[in-house]
Amino acid sequence: MNARIRALRLPFVGASVLPYVSGSLSVDASFRLPPFLLGLVAVVATHLAANLVNDHADSASGVDWADRTRYPFFGGSKLIQDGVLSPRWFLASAVGFSAVALIATVGLGAFLGRLDAVLFSVAILFLAWSYSHGPLRLAYRGWGEEVIFLLFGPATVVGGAFCQLGHLPGASIFVLSVPFGLLTTAILVANEVPDADADAQGGKRNWVHRLGRQRAYLAFAGLVSGAYVLIVGLVFAGVLGVLALGSLAAVPLGWLATGILRKRYDDKHALVSSSRCAIVLHAFVSLFLILDLWL
Repeated sequence: MNARIRALRLPFVGASVLPYVSGSLSVDASFRLPPFLLGLVAVVATHLAANLVNDHADSASGVDWADRTRYPFFGGSKLIQDGVLSPRWFLASAVGFSAVALIATVGLGAFLGRLDAVLFSVAILFLAWSYSHGPLRLAYRGWGEEVIFLLFGPATVVGGAFCQLGHLPGASIFVLSVPFGLLTTAILVANEVPDADADAQGGKRNWVHRLGRQRAYLAFAGLVSGAYVLIVGLVFAGVLGVLALGSLAAVPLGWLATGILRKRYDDKHALVSSSRCAIVLHAFVSLFLILDLWL
């Protein structure tokens, strides 16, 4: 059981749940619990399916075989490499979670009376699988960061608002989704730095491959800075309240992670800390935005 839980990469699930909750609270409408729960099941199941299929794909390409050491936040679960779980188990489990997501979305569509809710879920699932799996393998073709931005920014925040409204929200909700997408992409960049050599051998053409590990900190710093600039702008525009500025307290985490990525880009054990900082930064900012939208 512990191995199966490890395979799900649960520490990353907050990257989809928190934006979804934010989107659900962002609309000027009475909160509806049934569509919220159905949408939440779909979001979590889709994220878990993507995690599982990513392990399967990165094992098949050889990426996860380059370094057999297991790290907490990057390099894959190593369960296939250690012979604990089979590639077939990962693929079958990904299919199972995808089915759960579709069933939840069918229920959501029935509740809302909107067939496009199901079509939306199918598109998201396709994109989640295509991030690492064939035939598109977008992370291997240089589009991984853009896919992560869309999935963990607009798709989840707008999806949360859609579940409450029964239709697409206004432009302000799309703008609100951007900081979430940027901060999740920052987590991805932080995780790509220690995996740079293995990714290159496996054919991944991501931002770190193009920038080089020595300059990857610039992309990370730019993503975090962009998220904060937008949050401050949304406060001044009245989309967010003053409480959202409490997220600025996590700026030192961004500085710390940037410093590690700049100075210790070739030390995998040190880079565990930069990944941890990126994950905590995302969670801290997300919680303040949720509190602001809720209170």
